[in-house]
Amino acid sequence: MGNHFLNFAALRMSLLGLVFIAALPAAAQELVPLPQQPAELAWPANGWETGEMDPGVAAIVTPLIDKAIASQKNELMGETRAVVIIHKGKLVAEAYRDGFGPETKQISWSMAKSVTSALVGRAEALGLIDDIDAAMPTPFDAGDPRAEITWRQWLTMTDGLDYTEIGATSMADNDVIQMMFGKGRFDVLAYVKSDLPLIHEPGTHWNYSTATFHLIGRAIQGLEPSYDKLRDEQKLVVTLNDSDREAIQTCERLRVLGDANLPQACKDLLKRAKVIGSDLRGDDLIKNLFVATGMDTLVEFDAAGTYLGGSLVWASPRDFAKFGYLYLRDGVWDGERLLPEGWVDFARTKTPADNSNVYGAGWWITAYGAPLTHAQNATTPPWDAFHAGGHEGQTIWVVPSRDLVIVHLGLMENTDENWSDLYEWNQEIARAFPDLAAAPVE
Repeated sequence: MGNHFLNFAALRMSLLGLVFIAALPAAAQELVPLPQQPAELAWPANGWETGEMDPGVAAIVTPLIDKAIASQKNELMGETRAVVIIHKGKLVAEAYRDGFGPETKQISWSMAKSVTSALVGRAEALGLIDDIDAAMPTPFDAGDPRAEITWRQWLTMTDGLDYTEIGATSMADNDVIQMMFGKGRFDVLAYVKSDLPLIHEPGTHWNYSTATFHLIGRAIQGLEPSYDKLRDEQKLVVTLNDSDREAIQTCERLRVLGDANLPQACKDLLKRAKVIGSDLRGDDLIKNLFVATGMDTLVEFDAAGTYLGGSLVWASPRDFAKFGYLYLRDGVWDGERLLPEGWVDFARTKTPADNSNVYGAGWWITAYGAPLTHAQNATTPPWDAFHAGGHEGQTIWVVPSRDLVIVHLGLMENTDENWSDLYEWNQEIARAFPDLAAAPVE
């Protein structure tokens, strides 16, 4: 983050703040209901239906998009490469910079944290995680207090580790740089284990951390279904006796030898007892959510094989919009609940730590008033907006009160004024669409 500079955008935001402060809701903790999927509308797994903005809305939104696409890297908000707007389930606007298009995969940077948070929810929905208030599997040794940190505490960035990212004064003291491009670049978990001690009681202090979501990514990779549970839920092709189940578990462990070297007895047994939905295991689970929503994504791993769940997911702008839409629709997709009931509300509710009001569980939330930690969020309405955010200007903006998803992908310097302008740009677009609560009942 850089220093604030006096400019027109900053002045505009200051004036807007004065205008809108009277609009702060009295019940700041109440969540705006998530809108329902229109009954006549197809889900966008195979592509978005298109629609048009009302003329009055378009008169506000189109110039904002045009200006963003025309801007250069040395201007406010930097270089915008893609904009996609979904209103009431239809693609109503999109624009691309030269060299980019609807199918061009672009990098998420930290929007990946929101994706990884969703993967934890998917794992819970599939029965692979029983309790997010239980300790999350980590590389920390037994007896290390860091090994007791819960899924919830990692997801809300209240883990308490001594980690510096936002606010770092140099590359040398920036843990994300050292972890991903310095000494930890071949094994991010080894860096976390050796360089990030516990300094706060878990659950009490919020601190922005990419390391936490790399750890979550690795924990997801290690999840495996219980064969007893699979049998009880009739997800095995055949009924297995106790010795069969023990043998299967042994054979699964022997898979480290590679399928070509697997004993023939194991090959025969695994073929006979093939698990229905084998994508409930490890790395395959990461694909499960994407397949269900029709997202065509790429994820990255470090040299040690750890899914870099805090930083590196690649998808097209339209597919990133699908991910935002999953959250706009409360984790339900085409009649199937992919995320547990209440998971989206968990994501958009502030952390339990008193020192932050801008973060939920893997998602940024709009602070009701001045942010307590830093200006990494919007400070004007709609107050119910929440978003996935990534380095250099990536956002998936979700606004329940407008039944709206806005995707912005670009390249900009990480200065406060650039981020503030990007947040206000998203909010200006959101305000142009009618508030569902104020719309007349048809």
